[in-house]
Amino acid sequence: MGAPTSGQQSADSFDVVVVGGGIAGLSVVLTLPSTLRVALVTKANLGESNTRYAQGGLAAAVGGDDDPNLHLTDTLAAGAGLVDERATRVLVGEAREAVAWLIEEGARFDERPEAAADAPLASRYHLTLEGAHSRRRVLHTRDATGAEVERALVAAVRARAGTVIFERTLALDLMLTEGICDGIWVRHEGERRALRATRGVVLANGGAGQLWLHTSNPLGATADGLALAWRAGAALADLEFVQFHPTVLVPPPDRGEPFLVSEAVRGEGAHLLNQAGERFMARYDPERKELAPRDVVARAILSEMQREGAPSVSLDLRHLDPHEVSERFPTIGDACARAGYDLARDLIPVSPAAHYFMGGVVVDTDGRTTVPRLYAVGEVSCTGVHGANRLASNSLLEGLVFGRRVARALAAPVISAWPVTPALPGDAVRDARIVAPVTADDAPVALLAREQVRCIMWDHVSLLRDAAGLRAALADLGKVASGEPVDPETASMLVAAQLIAAAALSREESRGGHYRVDFPTRQPSLDGRHTLTLPRAAIPGHMREAVTHA
Repeated sequence: MGAPTSGQQSADSFDVVVVGGGIAGLSVVLTLPSTLRVALVTKANLGESNTRYAQGGLAAAVGGDDDPNLHLTDTLAAGAGLVDERATRVLVGEAREAVAWLIEEGARFDERPEAAADAPLASRYHLTLEGAHSRRRVLHTRDATGAEVERALVAAVRARAGTVIFERTLALDLMLTEGICDGIWVRHEGERRALRATRGVVLANGGAGQLWLHTSNPLGATADGLALAWRAGAALADLEFVQFHPTVLVPPPDRGEPFLVSEAVRGEGAHLLNQAGERFMARYDPERKELAPRDVVARAILSEMQREGAPSVSLDLRHLDPHEVSERFPTIGDACARAGYDLARDLIPVSPAAHYFMGGVVVDTDGRTTVPRLYAVGEVSCTGVHGANRLASNSLLEGLVFGRRVARALAAPVISAWPVTPALPGDAVRDARIVAPVTADDAPVALLAREQVRCIMWDHVSLLRDAAGLRAALADLGKVASGEPVDPETASMLVAAQLIAAAALSREESRGGHYRVDFPTRQPSLDGRHTLTLPRAAIPGHMREAVTHA
């Protein structure tokens, strides 16, 4: 493993430690004053993150026919009665300023051909439409927006004075002194190392897709931040809400890995067909069809697959201009070509896969958790802006807006009173026994345990759930966790999987990304009520069992 890189000498004491190198963590680092000394910890090479794989774009009300209130309305509708309106007003209200900052940092979005170089935001950029948006408001860089955002921010961070970058470094446990977070233990260059933080630690290491057998997420999305926060005693919320992307390419055997086919493809007019060649979305959502919210589209696709006994449905772009398809979606086109398909001329086999985690560590609008001096931002956090079902392309915006807010809170000369209760109203998850596996920092990757977790979660805690399956999942996950010591990443997966299954068992209704076959309707009494996991206290990583309850 390489040594930390920086323009200044490395040390183990910093003003701020940021864990995670996606848009959220990088936005924190770049917004902090250059006078503060910052450690940036990333478990892969800097630049490898969930952000990098975001294709569709970044939603923001920057168009001339758009405004933040319309963006708010669409977000509230997609979130199925669980969106926190106060936090979402912050999100949409600060979007334009945040986008302008991102462009100043070097991010390049696709521009309108006729736009002048000095044109304002409202007329300069090409905006696309995605599912459940009422306006074209998604900024994009072809179909590789996340890669472009990551490129620009990584370059800026590497040039920032006072930043020590710990690459290929795994976060192990948060350090607490009398209940206050004052640093984090990491494994760097094969050794356990303490990084102290005088102002605060920021968790920006979200992503949990690797908990499921089928996912669009990279290998590093193992719910590390969620498990770190839980062991430190932070409140968690909405863990049952997982977004399954409807259209992930299903390649033939030995022709590559599954690959996300952006919602923007349907936004530009692609159709979904079943094995009989019929467009079927009108049966499930007559008005919005292929542009219905993701949970609706994903379950519709699953229903068609089950009805026909098929491994996939088809995405059809054959009625669109082939040249425009290849110009607009080169990355997706290349992935399809590797699998043997022509995006513009062939039917593309797709099926749902775990994509985005909407729950997480409860935070206020400044990213503060319920543990003093511990912050969380991006996919690891739960601000309430996604509710039960994230509106397409709101995730990059969330990391950007709230990352900048976290930085301003950390830079404040006087930190205001720390919240002692969760920022979201809700009800505690019913007592659930979580078996915490024995962890060995230097243990080899527990491949069998990981595969067991992923199969259990796909079978019982995915698109369709019921009480019997969720209880079976908890029992089976507990057995896996009771086995031999595992590496820290696998331990995080085991803990997070149990927490998610327990939250899903607790919410006895169907709403957004959480669908219970045994409770198929939405309960109005639960509108605005979040499921909260409230650990009694910090839980040492070596303990076998712990109980989470209010």
